[in-house]
Amino acid sequence: MESFAEKISHIEKQITTNIDLLEIAKGYCEYNFDKSSEISALGAILSIILEEQKELAQCFDGIL
Repeated sequence: MESFAEKISHIEKQITTNIDLLEIAKGYCEYNFDKSSEISALGAILSIILEEQKELAQCFDGIL
């Protein structure tokens, strides 16, 4: 059975992975910004999600 600390650590690793993937996706959208309006809209959505994930990660840092 996982301890509370192990569960929190696992969640923190997942958030960090999500942030990394969102950074890659956002970079792709920024690089291809001029190709379509869908890409620019997706980039805006990814930016919002990325900021939310970073905020969540900061909350976890404050707990630990």
